[in-house]
Amino acid sequence: MKKTVKIVSMALLLVAVMVMLVSCSSFKKIKGNFEDAGYALVENNDEANTITAELEEGNISCTAHLFQKKGDLLTYNALVLEFKSDEDLNKALSESETLKGLVKDLQDSELVNGNCLLVPLSLLKAEEMIEIFNK
Repeated sequence: MKKTVKIVSMALLLVAVMVMLVSCSSFKKIKGNFEDAGYALVENNDEANTITAELEEGNISCTAHLFQKKGDLLTYNALVLEFKSDEDLNKALSESETLKGLVKDLQDSELVNGNCLLVPLSLLKAEEMIEIFNK
């Protein structure tokens, strides 16, 4: 009987750990990828805050992260929107006219990675940003 209880307890613990790992945000890996490519995370950006405010009006919680890379003449910007869950991301894509214009097909989009959405703000480096985002 004691062995059965131990086995069941271990199985439940394993399931709980797996659920926690699956529900983790994709942002940590994305942040590392951008930083490895020479981008710096910029805090408290007005453009990022504007998009976040629009989503919060629809009761969607979102954190906006702006990455910048300074070139010789230009500064390249990539905005990553981190949602609490995949469901919040799907809700935002269905309700926000701004986001609907960016992502036509959620399933085939390279702009979606887990619970994060990429908004490449610099068209010259958009392909590079998408590649970094999806590593």
